[in-house]
Amino acid sequence: MAGLNARRIGGWVLGFAALVLCLELGNLVAWGAGLPVPGTVIGILILLLALAAFARVPEPLSDVSLWLLGHLNLLYVPAGVGVMGYVALVARDFWPIVVTLFFSTFLATLAAALAFRWAAGKNR
Repeated sequence: MAGLNARRIGGWVLGFAALVLCLELGNLVAWGAGLPVPGTVIGILILLLALAAFARVPEPLSDVSLWLLGHLNLLYVPAGVGVMGYVALVARDFWPIVVTLFFSTFLATLAAALAFRWAAGKNR
């Protein structure tokens, strides 16, 4: 039983290390090339290319990813605390923020719907 737990923990460590490696590689590429794209985005693209090369998601990476997605709400706590530090600024610009969030959400939803419609038409 202890061997199984150690093996599972080792898998989680490897899965988490793979995510951190992709993140840091993305940061390194963005910094080294002076790209105006966040390193996180480049890291996600590196991860996507690696997964496409494997043609599957390794089990340790899948386990860690599912756990992180299941606890994603906890990752928003620091951002919420940071926003609370700017309450006066948010109160001053409340309506422009609300309008911008509504408009950007509408555009993102529209873009996703059009992309889905285009992709669904390709499969017929």
